[in-house]
Amino acid sequence: MPARNISSDLPSVVSPSHPLWGWWTNRRTLLFLMAWLALYAALTLYVSIPYFNEPSASANIIWRNIMFLHGFLIGLVGVLALITVEIFECCSSHVKTWIVGGALVATVLASIGGLFDHNPSNTFALWTQIAGFFALDEMLIVLIWGFWVDYHLNRPASRTLPFWVAWLGSCSMFLAALMGHLAGWLLEFPHSLWGWPLDYAHWAGMTVSTWTAYLVTSHSHEMVVAVIGTLVASLVWQWGYSALKPATRTLARVGLIMMMFGIVAMTGIYVVAGFTTAQPPTLFAFGRGGVDGIAGDDLVTGVFVMLGGLMTLSALLFQHAEEGSRRLLHWAQAWAYSLTIVTVVVAGYAIELNEQYFGAGNPQAPGAQADAVFTFWHQDFAFFMIPAIILVLVIAERYLPRSQDRNLLGRGLIAGTTLAFLGGLLYVFVDPHLYGIGFYVAATGFLGIAYMVARTWWALLTQPDQPTNIVAKPVATDGPTRGVGG
Repeated sequence: MPARNISSDLPSVVSPSHPLWGWWTNRRTLLFLMAWLALYAALTLYVSIPYFNEPSASANIIWRNIMFLHGFLIGLVGVLALITVEIFECCSSHVKTWIVGGALVATVLASIGGLFDHNPSNTFALWTQIAGFFALDEMLIVLIWGFWVDYHLNRPASRTLPFWVAWLGSCSMFLAALMGHLAGWLLEFPHSLWGWPLDYAHWAGMTVSTWTAYLVTSHSHEMVVAVIGTLVASLVWQWGYSALKPATRTLARVGLIMMMFGIVAMTGIYVVAGFTTAQPPTLFAFGRGGVDGIAGDDLVTGVFVMLGGLMTLSALLFQHAEEGSRRLLHWAQAWAYSLTIVTVVVAGYAIELNEQYFGAGNPQAPGAQADAVFTFWHQDFAFFMIPAIILVLVIAERYLPRSQDRNLLGRGLIAGTTLAFLGGLLYVFVDPHLYGIGFYVAATGFLGIAYMVARTWWALLTQPDQPTNIVAKPVATDGPTRGVGG
């Protein structure tokens, strides 16, 4: 019988201190980043509320909003990287140390720059954020290298599908970041566009502005899906993938293989779309001018990555269903993830299949305002807020020792995310006007989420570090256990 994944059964395990930083543990880093990002996210009430100033889904990008949101997203990736190396029990202390440093530098610099980067002419804010972006690169490179080190050292987790999904997701995040850098250079330093950028754009049959738009679209779409793929793979391992029974393990493997295919396929699609005029086609097109249909890249990411992840998580929930409240945090994570699926896949596909009404960015269409709200709601809720909530639940699972605190958090966030989701649906499909019924329902959910996150952070802060004396046990693998060197 396969051995249990001990990390899923002992949520209070604390990583040892980093050798170069003494008392600065992963737990303390995560507490700092949680507080920093929570305060930064609260500033969206004053800085970046797209519903107030985006009249349609094709509205021009507001530089201030985009760069401000990058300050939050960079920190989110930093927290994800820290959680990932903890869950997979990366053996290299140097990898952990460099990821801690990268997460702190990237989060602080990118967010400080984002507060003041209102236009490319603000040199100080611009270069502060650029330094944060480079720190993100360092963090992702070290994460990818850490996976390779664990594989080379024949770590048991490195012979399983969740490990490879997380590695592919990390590689895809790095490629997306590189496309973002190139797009940023084309946007921020137009005076330096001489030589090869102009030559390449001409050779590829597009203008520099068109190329920039393609890069921005590919960068943003690839990054959010790669983050979700890496996050789901980490959840699968923490929940006890190695202890799955044959039937549920087969279901989980099918889902993970779907995710691996989806990440590789969507990475290829977005790299091609970012550097050429070949763009994802509209599939199952119908209606006047073929405007209704599902975008090819959305089909790949929605079906293979997101639904594959849901299939895998479902396999683990089925096996542990009889444990009830002991797995309440898992149910809360799965519920939040399922809301992402419904928001992006179900609601998103419904809009794409009815673009004659919603307009596909046409401000004159009957549903243009609802389309504009959905464009930003599905981004802010499904791609930004839900991953952050899941990471809070993961941190609580690992570091909150009292089951009553964890159960309260699980129930509270299930209620909060449900209200926020229902409010969003009402906002888009019933009353897209500001201060309608959807606004108040969603706001109630967001306030509940904020309260539960703040309460959890305080409980974590007042809980002292506890050293671990756990001895790792062997785990079942999905393949041969021979190392690179034999």
